[in-house]
Amino acid sequence: METQHVACTHCACHNPMWKILEEDLFNPGILSKITSGIERMTEPQGASMLICGGIIRPLIDGDMATVEAIGIHKGKVVATGSKESVTAFMNSNGIQFTVKQLEDKQTLLPGLIEPHVHIVPTALLKGWLDLGRFDGQVLRPDYNPQWLKGQVTRHVKEHKLKYDLGSWILGREVDPALMPFQVNPGGLNELVTFDCTTLDAIEAGIPLLLLSASMHTMYANTKALEKIYSSSKELQQQYANFDAYKAATNGQLQEEEGMAPAMKAIPKLQIVEMALGSFEHLTQIFEEANSRGVTFMYDAGMTSQLKTLLDAYLLFHQKKVRIGAAQICATQQDADNLPAYQPVTEYQDVYYGNIKLVSDGSNQGLTGYQSEAYCCAPADNFGLFNFAEAGDPHPTTPPPGYNALVNTISVQKGWPLMIHANGDLAVQFAIDVYASTIMPGADTTKRNRIEHCSILSAAQIAEMKRLGVPPSFLIGHVGYWGYAFKEAIFEEKSELLDPCKSALDAGLRISLHSDYQVSPLGPLRMMEQSITRVMEAAPGNPNDNVLTPAERITPEQALRAVTHDAAWQCHADEWAGSLKTGHFADFVILEHDPLSLNEYYMVLRNIPVLETWKGGVAVYTHHAITANAENKMVTA
Repeated sequence: METQHVACTHCACHNPMWKILEEDLFNPGILSKITSGIERMTEPQGASMLICGGIIRPLIDGDMATVEAIGIHKGKVVATGSKESVTAFMNSNGIQFTVKQLEDKQTLLPGLIEPHVHIVPTALLKGWLDLGRFDGQVLRPDYNPQWLKGQVTRHVKEHKLKYDLGSWILGREVDPALMPFQVNPGGLNELVTFDCTTLDAIEAGIPLLLLSASMHTMYANTKALEKIYSSSKELQQQYANFDAYKAATNGQLQEEEGMAPAMKAIPKLQIVEMALGSFEHLTQIFEEANSRGVTFMYDAGMTSQLKTLLDAYLLFHQKKVRIGAAQICATQQDADNLPAYQPVTEYQDVYYGNIKLVSDGSNQGLTGYQSEAYCCAPADNFGLFNFAEAGDPHPTTPPPGYNALVNTISVQKGWPLMIHANGDLAVQFAIDVYASTIMPGADTTKRNRIEHCSILSAAQIAEMKRLGVPPSFLIGHVGYWGYAFKEAIFEEKSELLDPCKSALDAGLRISLHSDYQVSPLGPLRMMEQSITRVMEAAPGNPNDNVLTPAERITPEQALRAVTHDAAWQCHADEWAGSLKTGHFADFVILEHDPLSLNEYYMVLRNIPVLETWKGGVAVYTHHAITANAENKMVTA
């Protein structure tokens, strides 16, 4: 079986960068430097308190009912119900507690969940120049090559000495699919492309290397190409001269083969800086998550090297979110080396709940594996399938090796799976291998998932229900990229994108995710995009730009998808996703009830998060209420 690991722009689920940089980023010497002089963290003790007033929705068993009060002790929920009954429980058990009174309309919910993110890769790249379209959780209105040029020019002026001394300009999150595209009636539509010519027009004198949002593709200007070629004996053997190398790549470097020489040519100091800055950037990520109400994150592409770095960070910093993970598995050898699965019975930091397979690329990157060709250039492009057999690069049925891989992981080793599948044919292959290798006599409550599951038909939904395989939707596909899908990439087929309501109607328990850093952290924003399905990049009235209105879901369904059901998908429902007695006291307090808004578009995502608590410890407090916090607490 040949594993291609396609150039899936806007899919962070698997990328070759960390294999390329393993020696420089993850060696013991670097880790020692990062942790030098830092004291190990002693976690603060959770408060004992009774919270009442406002609106309290514990979502016990996913139910939206409210309670008068909730009791917290030693980091866990000990009672919910009437204020009288919770007070009596606390007193009868000898618990000394404070009372926290919520104001009218303030709403307490279980901590929000991000069920599919990429934590360490995002942290390692945060020091690169951000050239993405996102401004917070909204799209920049002027995102185009001219804007990109302005950002690079301004950055160079601000850091002139650095570049005079030989540093490269390193940029990240370049997103051609979110730039203006050209619609050609009767012909193929065209997305923006980058090559060495367009990058030379941005900056010709300093090596410029830009990384796509997926970390699968790099764009280099001529100056960078010269440095790459001159530093690589392999390239010099492969190409007769620099001009031949430039003509062959045109500054578009794909996957490990194209990216490895580029990464190795970057000044060593800049690579080391990535690792040295990782702890600071991890702190920024977790603080941002807390500010958006997140108390639990599930990393959907963990490796042993990434986990080592994250484990080290957690020894020296307050643990502001809970973390689970899916271990990436790329080859049959990886599967053969897996230990037998042990069910998750109690929480521990960075526990493994799934094995992750990446079967194709992304639809906006034109590499999601499709049954029909994309409606934009290049012609006759059906995407790529990662596990194609040698001699059959475009299979129409799941290759035997793919079935064998899934069988080893799920049947022989017993692991629950997360299969990344974006294109409709990749989704069908995932369903087929689940059916052929797992279904006979298997437990359909195992929580095997299909990640992104972007283009999905009614028949596929019915089969997923039969197999007990729920989807996790990257709902930003609708909100952020929906307009590009409808007008340029898929046209009519875009109506099948992220069918949340159809999946729920069939009885599937869905979750919503960001695939961070593909789209911004923010469960409230993800709820909003599933409720409204507004294509945010479309011109004109938002009410006239709704993608498949029939697939809009209710606020209650959306809330369940980022709390109770997300926890279930992540094997965390015994301690998170609701505020049931015995669960962790992980909760968020919002200024308004997200289930009671008059308008949702560009409103729900902006509800102020007043406080976020993990294990009875406040990990985020909105600056506007800090001064008055003491006035809201009384001693019982």
